[in-house]
Amino acid sequence: MKKLLLSIILLSAGLNAFAQDRNITFYVGTQDKGANSSITRCELNLNSGQITLIDTINKSVAPGYVAISPNKRNLYAIGSDNKVSAYSIGADRKLTFLNSQPSEGVGPCHVSVHSTGKMGFVSNYGGGSFSAYNIGDDGKLSAPVYKEQYTGSGPNAKRQEKAHAHFATASPDGRYVYVTDLGSDKVMNYSVDVNTGKLTPNAAQPFFSGKPGAGPRHLIIHPAGKRLFLLNELDATVTACSIDKKGVITAIKTYPTIPADYSGPTNTSAAIHLHPNGKFVYVSNRGHNSITAFKIQGNGELEMVDQQTKSIATPRDFNIDPTGKFLIVANQSTDNLVVYDVDAATGKFTFKHESIAVKLPICVAFL
Repeated sequence: MKKLLLSIILLSAGLNAFAQDRNITFYVGTQDKGANSSITRCELNLNSGQITLIDTINKSVAPGYVAISPNKRNLYAIGSDNKVSAYSIGADRKLTFLNSQPSEGVGPCHVSVHSTGKMGFVSNYGGGSFSAYNIGDDGKLSAPVYKEQYTGSGPNAKRQEKAHAHFATASPDGRYVYVTDLGSDKVMNYSVDVNTGKLTPNAAQPFFSGKPGAGPRHLIIHPAGKRLFLLNELDATVTACSIDKKGVITAIKTYPTIPADYSGPTNTSAAIHLHPNGKFVYVSNRGHNSITAFKIQGNGELEMVDQQTKSIATPRDFNIDPTGKFLIVANQSTDNLVVYDVDAATGKFTFKHESIAVKLPICVAFL
């Protein structure tokens, strides 16, 4: 009996060690437009926090933002050649090019996949337009099934001279699609039918209007589907919102993402992500060069719990690994990735180490 108990203990210890030492794959998009611009495949060791560069694939020009399908079998990337490309993800995590389609606009800056995996969405910042695609069972993109050219402007004459679509995502239940337009301070609101690929303005709220001059950039929706957090690039704030059963967005309260007495270089907020446990929201700032953490209160409001700046330089994007243990910062101006430890109980995070070099990294997507 003692030998059996000892064997069980040793087996359990071995399994725990294996679990702690496993690697998680992630992909990095780049703004590099050179001949070697590539999607970079990396592995994060969950025990040490070390990042290893595994390989690259050079099929898209400046594959900036990338998105992974819900079934983890495909990756989609936008390029500076005004295209969106589809890749298959092999059992070995390698990417294989499938096909590409025109983004139907100038300067695509973001791509996302519907929660069913049946549609893809592209936001064209330069041209101020939005496009939607059907996705086949093989992961390939159809020709665009919907496209819309936005119009409008805002009070910031330099940045809001016209429409600038910046981000699109579907609600967790898949019924609605939200598109941010930094130029007009709006979040467009659509009802979507993935079976037909049809999008129509949400009759209950065709668009949500933000604060004039705020410049909505990215947003995240809590998995429960009742809370939305909107990151405003130009005034460096995050707006906590509610979403009702009809997909209607209502603002609750807006919070600064940098100190009120900041007087350094011009700051613009960049990325927003939710901790995997659903309790914390993180945002990045360029200029102030920081990551800020907020705790989500029971009423949907936010409370700032931490802010860090060490080794952070123009964090166009960052992300938190699926276990919630590490935060990876993509430093656009220093061409590298930085690792932070995250306390899942408090939301606070601490600098761990600077890691591998990646040229002009602007997106981090975990498999």
